[in-house]
Amino acid sequence: MVRASLTKCARCGADATSWCAGCVDAPEYQPGDAASVVYCGRDCQKDHWPDHKARCRAMRQRHKLLQAAKILKRAFLTYREVVFDLDLTKIEFRDGILYLHQKPTVRRKRCIFPSHLVNNPEHREAALANNQCTTAIALLGRLTRKLLSGVASTIEMMDINIGKPLVPTKLIPNPSGLDSRDCPHTVLRVRRADETWILDTTGCQYGFRDVLIPYQKYLADKECRIVNEPTTYDATETKDLDFFSTLPFMNRTRCQREDRELERRARLHFAVFVDTRVSKDMLDGSAAEIKAASDGFADELKSHMVDFTK
Repeated sequence: MVRASLTKCARCGADATSWCAGCVDAPEYQPGDAASVVYCGRDCQKDHWPDHKARCRAMRQRHKLLQAAKILKRAFLTYREVVFDLDLTKIEFRDGILYLHQKPTVRRKRCIFPSHLVNNPEHREAALANNQCTTAIALLGRLTRKLLSGVASTIEMMDINIGKPLVPTKLIPNPSGLDSRDCPHTVLRVRRADETWILDTTGCQYGFRDVLIPYQKYLADKECRIVNEPTTYDATETKDLDFFSTLPFMNRTRCQREDRELERRARLHFAVFVDTRVSKDMLDGSAAEIKAASDGFADELKSHMVDFTK
């Protein structure tokens, strides 16, 4: 991979501009530890491979983990964009807080997200992800395991409290009376080799942009408190719904039961897409090829979910 900036060849020290394509653009775990090596030509790259291969493979695994995290977030937001369950009337950013004004309703519907209410893409993501971490953890279980099947890792889920959101999101009116900062936020802890990462597909509801962050940095920067210790990530698309069906206060009315059944059907429709349209080699190839695959994935998923809402 040739880039414009000039640096020194890792093999001979001569001026060089060809980055190793295998490990370029990997995320940093420690500051500066993801810089890709550069060569003046293929001969030097070939001669240096015995010294570089272990690090290159490690960086490639990091890069795959990052791309998987981005695809997971995109999959969830695409699902919510089509299967949205709030009747929003206004989205307002005021005094550092994003307010989501809704029309209260007993019976929730599933419809296309009202994009005309918001122009800021980060505010749009926050609205789509608001109070949806439990849904995301369940919905994305099958897709997560499929994408990461080629990345040697251990995946766990854990509950935390976010002490320092960048942009708090508030629902108006809020029937539960709960502040999102008081509610546990569920994330994935991914361990590979001697690294531990947080994969957070719904952190955008707090204004967080990055979806893959080193574990200790995530906890420190966001002033997190661990609520429940990590447990094995074995979620299926409807695991949370199955649990909710056992709680008396969530089964008092026919509307509650019908809403849960509608959500169940939507998620199983999503699962069909994962089973039939997602390949585990989706993370292979160049950055441009992965980006093209991700774009195609999102477009196909949207069409697939639109079929459900018809």
